[in-house]
Amino acid sequence: MFDRFRQFATSLLGVGHSQQIRELYLSTIILQFAASAVMIFEPIYLWSAGFSLQRIILFYGAIYVVYFAILPFGGKFVRVHGYEHGIMYSTPFLILYYLSLFAIPYSPIFIGTAIVSYALQKMLYWPGYHADFARFGMANQTGRELSVLVLLASIAAIAGPAVGGLVLVTLGYPALFVLVSLLILLSNVPLLLTPEVFTPRVFSYEDAWKRLWKPENRRRLFSYMGFGEEFIVTIIWPLFMYTVVKEYFNLGAIVSLATLATMLVAVAVGRLSDTSSRRRVLRLGVVYTVLSWLMRLVTGGLGGIFLADTLYRSARTAVGIPLIASTYDAARRYSVTKTAIFLESSVVAGKLLAAFLCLIIVTFFAPGWELMFLLAAAFTLLYALHEPERT
Repeated sequence: MFDRFRQFATSLLGVGHSQQIRELYLSTIILQFAASAVMIFEPIYLWSAGFSLQRIILFYGAIYVVYFAILPFGGKFVRVHGYEHGIMYSTPFLILYYLSLFAIPYSPIFIGTAIVSYALQKMLYWPGYHADFARFGMANQTGRELSVLVLLASIAAIAGPAVGGLVLVTLGYPALFVLVSLLILLSNVPLLLTPEVFTPRVFSYEDAWKRLWKPENRRRLFSYMGFGEEFIVTIIWPLFMYTVVKEYFNLGAIVSLATLATMLVAVAVGRLSDTSSRRRVLRLGVVYTVLSWLMRLVTGGLGGIFLADTLYRSARTAVGIPLIASTYDAARRYSVTKTAIFLESSVVAGKLLAAFLCLIIVTFFAPGWELMFLLAAAFTLLYALHEPERT
């Protein structure tokens, strides 16, 4: 019986993870718990601090403008100092971001420090994360390795929102920001277990921009711009949920329960992404993700929000795993750092476009929740332009 279970688990999850991937798993789990405890409450915090919906969109839009401009410098950094060093050096800037958020009600100058520090954190973290996973993952089981990461991160994310809501109810935002900052520091420990062996290489800022706009890369650019819908799900959707739920703990509990569904879906999708057609899995995920956005047009109350959020998280996993797995496989054949920068630049371009369009909607059709949900559904369709089998 035990041998059969072990064979099943091995077939489903894959084996042979490198030490670097195991370290990345553990670091990501800790960071995911910290992020999930606070992320959904960030835009709500700004709203409670007196920010209008327009100012919240402008705030996060400004972060992505700065990030977009400096992102290739992140490629330069990780090419010289190493992928794991990029991840580790990003953490002080993330802590500074949360400290700045806390200080915004006391002085508007901290709006600027929050924008710059968050952009710097992203500049260092995401190129290092993508390049590290692509470099040390196994080519024949990238989908399963990603599914394991999503599974473990989902376990951490299940508790995170509920814990965050409980801390807010009992101790308030200062305690939550302190807790998150400590966890962010703790996420560096796994990356220190093994010294990073790295050969410095040159990375060109100018060439990164040229690659982004080359005609032959246009289809990939547009497909990655589908991540613009993430701007709406991370910034706009929590604010809408808060208008319905109005209680921190209940809001966190809804997200925690919805995340449960992601776990089993992630394992199944990872297996299919390595043994079946990634294109088929991705297209099916796109269909159900679009449906999850359309559901928001007619849902109301706790039950409707829970169903829409659950469907979205499950379907979005079916999109993300085959898309990113094929990207990492292509990166190993080309260049992990150049691919990571292209991916992130495209993602940020999509989020900037989404922020701009959301700002127009909120300005002329306030609050415009339904129109922004339709916009997210339209962005989701861009994922279908990705062609996994050709990477």
